[in-house]
Amino acid sequence: MEAEDKGHRHGNFSNYYHFHPPQNRLQVLEQCGLMAQIRCGLFGSNDKLSCQGDIETSAEQSRRKKPRIDDSLSTDCKDIYYCDLGCNEGDLTMAMVSCLTKCCVNNTKQTIKCLGLDVDSALIQRANDKFSRNNDGHVGENSEKDKYHTQVFKACNLCSDLEHNNACSAFFDNKQQEPKPKQMFSLTSIFSTTMWIHIHSGDDGLTRFLERACGWTKQFLLIEPQHSGCYRKANVRLRKMGRPEIDVSSTRLKMRNDIENEIEKVVLGLGFQRVTLNVEDEGQQQGDKTAWNRTLQLYERKQVTTQSSGCNNDRNKKLSEGKTSN
Repeated sequence: MEAEDKGHRHGNFSNYYHFHPPQNRLQVLEQCGLMAQIRCGLFGSNDKLSCQGDIETSAEQSRRKKPRIDDSLSTDCKDIYYCDLGCNEGDLTMAMVSCLTKCCVNNTKQTIKCLGLDVDSALIQRANDKFSRNNDGHVGENSEKDKYHTQVFKACNLCSDLEHNNACSAFFDNKQQEPKPKQMFSLTSIFSTTMWIHIHSGDDGLTRFLERACGWTKQFLLIEPQHSGCYRKANVRLRKMGRPEIDVSSTRLKMRNDIENEIEKVVLGLGFQRVTLNVEDEGQQQGDKTAWNRTLQLYERKQVTTQSSGCNNDRNKKLSEGKTSN
């Protein structure tokens, strides 16, 4: 990677969060209901307040019956494993963790263990400098929520099967690598990373990347794909800087013209289904789009959906009723 590209060739922007603060995506996820859906599924709770991440007082907790957690969803119900692929310097990664720890505050038996991977070792060093734990075990400012999560940031070329698999395997400290990992991530997120994988490894490389991401994910996969126009804009920026352009032609990258649907097709073929919420107001149908016109796609592994919590069952029931009425 050359510094002269300023991140426009690999997506490793050094000041990315100045232009796209983490809150921008989190607000979309909260408003369209996808974040609540993730929390409900991960924490096995049919309690509405818990799913929304609201923090209750001790008196309220004592009066309310604790939600039952289905142990069949995980071999270790105490830990929620989260992986962010293409994490940059970790700001969005840790903002996602913060949203999830709202549930951990009310359930001290569960902690979140997070792995962030990015191709740029300098960005990873920044992430570790900002979010690594101090000698007293706290991250940054002393916060009550800090004790509910741990995180590891590691440099990794996500175009490489070997590096990607080795990084995930090392995180779980698996002694042997098997075709299907013994331990998997409860949630994997891929924010604005698919284009860079696609550009540098082609259609086959992007497909293999998605296969690996799905293979390491046991429940939720959250993807924000860059649409076709982003490929052209990447070259426009390189051209303006007098840097060599990238071949992003549809002749080379056949998936590009319909990239969002192509990604969905791959993921659906790997045992996942798209999570869609029952929206009453037609004007909110595009509520899962960011301000920069990218769709946040949430997928759930099919066998998990059949065992999922009350909020998921309610959602599936509404979807079934909607199909029946049609």
